Amino acid sequence: MNKSLWMSLVLSGVTLWTVGCVGIAQAADTATATTPAATNTSADKPLPEQWYTGSIYSPSPALPAPGMIAVEPYVAAGLPAGAFGSNGHLNKNVGSQKSISQYTLFKYGLTSHLSFYLLPDYSYSWGNHAKRSGLKFNDLPVEFEYRLTPHYTPSVSVYLGFNAPTGDYSNLANASEGVGQGAWFIRYGLHTQFALPFFKHAMRIRLWAQGRQPVTSARLRNISSYGTEMGFSGRAHPGPFGNEGGSVELGITKRWVFAMDLYHTWSSSTTLRGYNRNTGMNIHSRTGWSGAFNVGPAIEYNFSADVGALVGVILPVAGHNTTRSISPQCAVFAMF
Repeated sequence: MNKSLWMSLVLSGVTLWTVGCVGIAQAADTATATTPAATNTSADKPLPEQWYTGSIYSPSPALPAPGMIAVEPYVAAGLPAGAFGSNGHLNKNVGSQKSISQYTLFKYGLTSHLSFYLLPDYSYSWGNHAKRSGLKFNDLPVEFEYRLTPHYTPSVSVYLGFNAPTGDYSNLANASEGVGQGAWFIRYGLHTQFALPFFKHAMRIRLWAQGRQPVTSARLRNISSYGTEMGFSGRAHPGPFGNEGGSVELGITKRWVFAMDLYHTWSSSTTLRGYNRNTGMNIHSRTGWSGAFNVGPAIEYNFSADVGALVGVILPVAGHNTTRSISPQCAVFAMF
């Protein structure tokens, strides 16, 4: 079975699981609302009031009201910790640059079901016996999110948008400056969330699958983010990439929440074709598929139902054909 078919089956499986879980959650919600209070069984008790910020990596549904705004600035570090080989073996002696990023999620409710999403991202990298990158603006994700269900929780949302090639990627002064892919990508995805009782606490679960499909190639000159050197001229054809996973947020108190992301990232092959006038060589190369399984424990503290903070770390635990970077992160969330 080829990998494209495998990813299609994964997406289909997540879709079916999503619909089933939301159906169960909606049925439970309806049953709770219509069951007389006199029964007083644990299954009929409403969920305790719980405030959430959201886990580190999981996406969120379209906002529940027109004119509503959500803002969440993040600061994330990238600490190199080796690389996974083609056989999945971790080589701790492979070095890469340290980095720090600042990105801010903006979301605006256009209607009670449709939201606009924007994620500007700045980064700075240094170390590993290479020149510093300087402060760089990366490729820009833009999405429209549509919630198919009437409720924010439980809910099913679909995403459609694009990645704009705003990051530097070609004719660079040094390789550290390469932060973009130089190509337009279509973004698409599916997301669900629902809440369940866990003993005397509330627990929110999110499931998602997302893909990025290139619709253009990148024209390259000299040093680029694709590893080309001075004198190169040609094109890169990046492959699709994406992620799928789930998150759990368990209320400790109304304000404090323990969150955990469990997800897989993947990227298909990129093809590079061109000519280097300095070496006189024709270049035609193709990378292999890469992927990583990640966990993201975090603690949320919510000042109110609309304002919260988050501290956690992303830990790649397994993978192949990819570098390994530990990423501590913190964020503040506000909805108004």
